[in-house]
Amino acid sequence: MNAMSFSDMGLAALKQQQFDAAINMLRQALGEDMDNLAARFGLARALHEKGSIIEAIGEYRTVLQSDGGHEDCLHHIARALLQNGDARSALNHVDIVLRGKPTDPEFLTLRAQALIALERYEAALSALQSAGHHSPGSETIHRLIASCYRRNEDFENERRAVEQLLRINPSSLSASNDLGAINLREGHLIAAFEAFEQILSQEPEHPQATLNRAIALTVMGGMDHDAIWNRVMVVCDAIENLDEIRTAADQLAKLPDNARKGTPEAATLISMAAIKEIDI
Repeated sequence: MNAMSFSDMGLAALKQQQFDAAINMLRQALGEDMDNLAARFGLARALHEKGSIIEAIGEYRTVLQSDGGHEDCLHHIARALLQNGDARSALNHVDIVLRGKPTDPEFLTLRAQALIALERYEAALSALQSAGHHSPGSETIHRLIASCYRRNEDFENERRAVEQLLRINPSSLSASNDLGAINLREGHLIAAFEAFEQILSQEPEHPQATLNRAIALTVMGGMDHDAIWNRVMVVCDAIENLDEIRTAADQLAKLPDNARKGTPEAATLISMAAIKEIDI
């Protein structure tokens, strides 16, 4: 079997999300022809999607050495670099594409994510507003705008951004959870609880809403604490710092039901409310 056959099979496996098979076949293709750029880029994509970020970045860089203007490669290496915590390098790669496509909403959005990571909030908002102009109604863009305001501690505009998204898309569970988390943070416990209940009536194992509902109930008191949090530990196992959150909940539960709201323990637990991550 020649290199092109391995390459074709590997790229087909990548398209079908069979990443291990794709990696194996594309490496064989490159063993026969190290200059096969399509196979090299396919290998980078397969490694990236499998979670081998460092290896993927290395392969992306090899592609760019041969074709510095490879738009797809610039896009995905920027994603990988941002996922790996190198927001400045990610921004540099995105900006190369934006020189030729200054209004592309996907690249503007990725640029904004890098700027948020760099705490350059005004520049991020500018990029997101431009992206939103060219992709109106995008949930990702609206949630990133809210995230930008939240990280900059502009909570009034965060709420406005989330409420605007819910007017555009009332069925958005992510936006409903975001608004519930805002209400939780602001002490509107009943409104928060009702938002999480509504989400769970549609998606009973929604991890963020499950966790946030438990937080609201713990602050309010009067419920079976262990039963609520045992459910959280099952449904929310993919959420980071879950053991730490459970410990904070247990600490708050030691206080009398009617003496929990407004305490430092409650504030600590509420600060751990979960918002679904926005994909890079």
